[in-house]
Amino acid sequence: MTGYKCAICGREDTPLLEANIKDRGPALVCPDCWAKLMAENKIIVGSTGGGCACG
Repeated sequence: MTGYKCAICGREDTPLLEANIKDRGPALVCPDCWAKLMAENKIIVGSTGGGCACG
């Protein structure tokens, strides 16, 4: 276990994605929260790689 968890829901059992969230800044989020934030237009597109924060 890496010790990292989703900044939105606290989930630890999945790879996390880097997101630059409007009015919040950079955060690591799970794929489910990433999809929800994208649907709500809350991610600043093009500001991050959107990839795994594992490397």
